[in-house]
Amino acid sequence: MEVPRLNYSDEFVKTLYTLSRKEITPELQAEARKCLLDGLGSLYGGMELMRKHVDAYLDQLPEVPGGASVIGHGRRASMQDAALTNALSLHVLDMDDGHRFSTVHLAASVLPAILAVGECRDLSMDDLIRALLVGYETGIRMGRCIQPANRARGFHSSGTAGTLGAAMAVAALLDFTQEEMKDALAAACTSAAGSLEVMENVSTLKPFNPARACHAGITAALIARSGLKSPMDPLDGKFGFLRAMGETSNREVLTLAFDPGWNIRGCYHKIHAACRHTHAPIDGVLAIKAQADFRPEDVDHVLVEMYGQGIKGHDYRMINTALEAKMSIPYAIACAIVTGSCGMTAFSEKNIRDPEIQRILQSVRVVEDPNFTAIVPMRRPARVTITLRDGRSFTEDVQYAMGEPENPMTEEAFLGKFRDLAKAGGKSPEEAERVIDAALHFEGSVREFIRML
Repeated sequence: MEVPRLNYSDEFVKTLYTLSRKEITPELQAEARKCLLDGLGSLYGGMELMRKHVDAYLDQLPEVPGGASVIGHGRRASMQDAALTNALSLHVLDMDDGHRFSTVHLAASVLPAILAVGECRDLSMDDLIRALLVGYETGIRMGRCIQPANRARGFHSSGTAGTLGAAMAVAALLDFTQEEMKDALAAACTSAAGSLEVMENVSTLKPFNPARACHAGITAALIARSGLKSPMDPLDGKFGFLRAMGETSNREVLTLAFDPGWNIRGCYHKIHAACRHTHAPIDGVLAIKAQADFRPEDVDHVLVEMYGQGIKGHDYRMINTALEAKMSIPYAIACAIVTGSCGMTAFSEKNIRDPEIQRILQSVRVVEDPNFTAIVPMRRPARVTITLRDGRSFTEDVQYAMGEPENPMTEEAFLGKFRDLAKAGGKSPEEAERVIDAALHFEGSVREFIRML
């Protein structure tokens, strides 16, 4: 009798369950802990910007004495609400990690969920690291499967694929059976959401997409543990997740035969506090500034040639809010020319209204190079040409933005980024060093680890 073929939901759960049981090598553990530290830095950096919103949200909820920590607020909430509020702070600066093949922000979608559950269940750091790896693997594989169709339908993959990532991370954290993992996957599939419209106009809701992914992912895992069962094929059934989120022919990426894992090695880490599509152009500007002698007032106009996928929705010049500035290539170019940086403070009201930044951003022209478009996502390059009023021009090609695996930050730059973000979150230099050491080396319980934060 012929054994029936597994459907893609079964294949995907088998992939994740198998990986969750594998030995974690020292190299893989180091990679996961690097993502842990980078995520915590983004959380610290965003706390003050999000503080009034987090407190206003929590003020509407009952006290949860035995709940999870809302980091930096001295408050506790349910696991879901602690994860949601921590994720808001983690994603608001747009300095959290990502993955260019899947376009998912994994730290924001996964890390707050497993920190909250790991703290409340008093699990170990080994449990947390394993869960983080499974969550990243889930989100990356799913993002690779549904993109670019998911984005074309108006979905934000940090909310859609991110919900599945959070649910599978929590399932791994709580040592689910393979059957329970499928039930959690199904619950996550029916909960997943996230609209790109929240990045438009004066909206400040973008961080809510990965934050809700954390909230929904925890709930999906707990619902699965309650005994509610999955349909046969929640991913690829007639009305399954894949058909709703964007038709794709790339289902094989969900299987171990196609990709043995671990995809966390392909994550990038940001040095600039803006949308990833702005990073290669920013790097081009900064490279030119390091080599050429000119002042901002000398600039006549700027040409940016790049891949088409990065231009749409990122080439606008009417900037009113920090979020609009973070998503705008012309603003990023102008800010980098004038201030020499696109870090945390680059998107302040003062800079947005600066006359010289406003003048230069109006001169920036962003055009598609079909040759660049053809090689995405293998590379996401940009060519920047700055032309001065005296007729001189300078050009720089960037094949990989800083922080990609092919162009990694130095250890000094990576730790320097964390220290700057921790300082913005009110941490003293001594406290920052203790958190660095804990994130990279601590082997106790998650509950003890949270106390150090």
